[in-house]
Amino acid sequence: MPIQTTVVGSYPKPPAEGETFTVRKTLHALERGDASPEDLKEAQDELVTTVIREQQEAGIDVVTDGLVRWDDIVTPFARHIAGFEIGGLLRWFDNNVYYRRPIARGAVEWRGPSSVDGYRFAAEIADRPVKAVIPGPVSFARLSVNEHYADHEAFVLAIAAVLAQEAAELEAAGAPIIQIDEPSLLGAPEDIDLAIEGVGRITGELSEARTILATYFGDAKRLGTDIFKIPTDAFGFDLVSGPENIELIKAAPGDKGIQAGIVDARNTRLEDESALEGTIEELVGIVGPERLSVSPSSGLEFLPREKARAKLQRLASVAKKVGA
Repeated sequence: MPIQTTVVGSYPKPPAEGETFTVRKTLHALERGDASPEDLKEAQDELVTTVIREQQEAGIDVVTDGLVRWDDIVTPFARHIAGFEIGGLLRWFDNNVYYRRPIARGAVEWRGPSSVDGYRFAAEIADRPVKAVIPGPVSFARLSVNEHYADHEAFVLAIAAVLAQEAAELEAAGAPIIQIDEPSLLGAPEDIDLAIEGVGRITGELSEARTILATYFGDAKRLGTDIFKIPTDAFGFDLVSGPENIELIKAAPGDKGIQAGIVDARNTRLEDESALEGTIEELVGIVGPERLSVSPSSGLEFLPREKARAKLQRLASVAKKVGA
């Protein structure tokens, strides 16, 4: 039985060495007043087209737009939500990249979709399913500063209400799969009940789209099996940074899908084919091929383009071999 392959979200933006990085060049021109927002959109559309083509050519079954229009998973949404301002730079988890931390200075309110137009463009040019990606409410809150709400719970649930509207708009735009990213939850087990309620407000607005709760950059052992109380159809685990996640996968309810991150998205070393085959076979033995999809451990933005492409090609090739 075929084993589905996918990506977690991001894809490298810079082109191969020596080629023109058109998006960055256009951004600089926009800052100088030498380019228009339409020029930037054209450059981004071109990059999305390239990124989707590379994923498809690598053999990936469910692709994303590479999140190439975003700097990270929270600020593109915060810029479109009333009540937020964008603050200073902060390190992005334990990576050597940074993001601008959103600051809630007023009531967080829906101001229209943030990612729907980009999703529609990606879906139109892809020849296979395109997965939409949104931040989870706990991670969004923990990656931001709350200067308005009385407590953390109120802040998380206000964000969840806005994200629920975003998810509903994505479903209406035709998204068959919506991934909800909650990397911050791994370090905040005290927020598990908030995640259950907040994510539930998002998935409760959906009737057709399949949902995935994605974690990465570590293991989820502090959450335990309570993670499976979060109302999504599938759960994504990083088996590179968190090899102990295999024990949680063994405990997953039989009606839940598993997205297993088995290719290192933060190391240029190409995985050994036989080792990768053994890992996939072990996962098939635990959850069965029909419930399993395999992916990189996190977004691929930390790798050079050619390395990311090679890793996806190997992942798809080995998954196809095991599935056969």
